[in-house]
Amino acid sequence: MTEGLIIVDHGSRRPESNQMLEEVARLFADRHRDTTPVVEPAHMELAMPDIAAAYAKCVERGASLITLVPFFLAKGKHWMKDIPSLTSQAAAKHPGTSYRIAEPLQIDDLILDLLKKRADAAGEQPTFESGQDDPRLAGVTPSDRRVQCATCPFQVTAAGVIELKPGKGVTLEALAARVQKA
Repeated sequence: MTEGLIIVDHGSRRPESNQMLEEVARLFADRHRDTTPVVEPAHMELAMPDIAAAYAKCVERGASLITLVPFFLAKGKHWMKDIPSLTSQAAAKHPGTSYRIAEPLQIDDLILDLLKKRADAAGEQPTFESGQDDPRLAGVTPSDRRVQCATCPFQVTAAGVIELKPGKGVTLEALAARVQKA
């Protein structure tokens, strides 16, 4: 049985972010070509290839068992619901295949080492004094500096108030019920 591997991230509107995952998949495939001959990138949303396209590509390349490896840090909603849902839909189009979903990256000695490596390299980045403008924010108004996920059901107003976005299928009653269960 040939095994395929899909490295899946969230997906971004920024092409550079999506290209990074493609590079990660390419480097993984190069490094592990002897044990994992079929490796594909996938974006959960916002970009292609999506999970369905990557799954189909794995099958086209001869894989019948496909492992999805989330390029996510924790077991959040995407790992618990979205990735399984999208993967089961993709698998349904390919009878005779099976899949499994690996755990996300989580806390690991390698993650801790990577964090230390990034912290040590921070000296190569510009340092800003309190009140100094960061050139990455040129042309961005203070109220727009709070970046919000397009899929998040909440929004932050210019006054700093958190409110529900209309049309996201979330009600105050449902939120209150969740809080009471917790």
